[in-house]
Amino acid sequence: MILAEPKISTLANFEGFFIMNDKDLADRSDALGYLASAEREASDLPELADVAPRDVRRIGVIGAGTMGAGIAVAFLDGGYAVTVLEMNEAALSAGRERIAGLYGRYLRSGRIDEATRGERLSRLSTTTDLVNLASCDLVIEAVFEDMAVKLDLLGRLTTALPLDKIIATNTSYLDIEAMADAVPNPSRFIGLHFFSPANVMKLLEIVRGRRTSAEALATAFAIGSKLKKIAVVSGVCDGFIGNRILARFRAQCEFMLEEGALPWQVDEAMQSFGMAMGPFAVQDLAGLDIAWARRKRLAASGQLAGRDVPLVDRLCEAGRLGQKASLGWYSYKNGRREIDPEIERIVREHAVSTGRPQRSFYSSDIQDRIVTAMINEGAKILAEGIAARPSDIDLVLVNGYGFPASRGGPMHYADSIGLSRVRAIAQESASRDGLGFEVAPLLIQLETERRSFSSLNTETH
Repeated sequence: MILAEPKISTLANFEGFFIMNDKDLADRSDALGYLASAEREASDLPELADVAPRDVRRIGVIGAGTMGAGIAVAFLDGGYAVTVLEMNEAALSAGRERIAGLYGRYLRSGRIDEATRGERLSRLSTTTDLVNLASCDLVIEAVFEDMAVKLDLLGRLTTALPLDKIIATNTSYLDIEAMADAVPNPSRFIGLHFFSPANVMKLLEIVRGRRTSAEALATAFAIGSKLKKIAVVSGVCDGFIGNRILARFRAQCEFMLEEGALPWQVDEAMQSFGMAMGPFAVQDLAGLDIAWARRKRLAASGQLAGRDVPLVDRLCEAGRLGQKASLGWYSYKNGRREIDPEIERIVREHAVSTGRPQRSFYSSDIQDRIVTAMINEGAKILAEGIAARPSDIDLVLVNGYGFPASRGGPMHYADSIGLSRVRAIAQESASRDGLGFEVAPLLIQLETERRSFSSLNTETH
């Protein structure tokens, strides 16, 4: 159960943590101003100072599923001509219907008029032949998240395209360097990680491989600007910036299920923190099979190590795939989310089987552990050079993962509550949770030197 909140939050260092007082209003204003500045600085990379982006007018999109259709609409909305490719006529027909359906929603909501819909769809063409992508200035693949599938596609695609055409992948987790190995002239290869629904979500993670050219990177930023996206560059690692931090976020959520919390209690705590949806509700919305597929991939490669919670496996094996199956961490009736006693039984049964001590949680306990895990992993990402600056991490988490903008993102929030407090909670996690939750050396360094994450933002200029 969640206990009644104490007067002083264990994470916040001021009284009235959940009441909007003058200090809260000032903190909110500061956070929003910080994020606005971070947006302006995200594309400010020294290596791009004198690099002109390519003139891109026609985009090729491979894959017309939910993500591919959303990407196609995003580019059509941005004024580009778009050619969508699918492997057969049936899939292509379904893709055309998805795109038409998205514009139907636009029309019904009053976002566009009939003339605008007609104009945008007039710039759409479809094909089942890779050769018809040769005239595109940039081609992005949005096929199934499987390395073998993507490598096979890239091998066939590169024989159909001129050697100078920019090729992008929309992968969420997979190794871009391994994909680049399959691309002749890999300097033109880049990651463009859209967030679903791609035509709505503001974030665009631009993933730069070690061989990606400055021209390709500059072109990606120019595209992001034309699409009215908030574009942030990431280096290559499993999950890039956002999904790598999300993995630690989710792990802490699942760890607490082994210690006495229930999914809806965690969700309630994070909604109290300011997130629009709790993490387990979000998993149901996205589909639990996404996390399940990643777990199986990591297990097959020997990377699934450390403290492991197999509850997602159990749910997926039982057909509880989330909203699309009407069963996930919750049950769904007529689109309404409901607490499911069966999930409580499964979670309690698993918790007892671990032998871990059971406890009750304050909302602030839950918030402490989750947010600190995000901050700690962000510090590791900074030290590895995956992100250029803390403010880039904050942009990703606010615009792609629902971290409350009023708190400025996890790295900005860490500065506001004090790194000594963050370090103490991170040390508790490290001793309890082990591999993957070691305290980031950069966090220790900054706290010891009485510096803030914001000081690293200024160092990049």
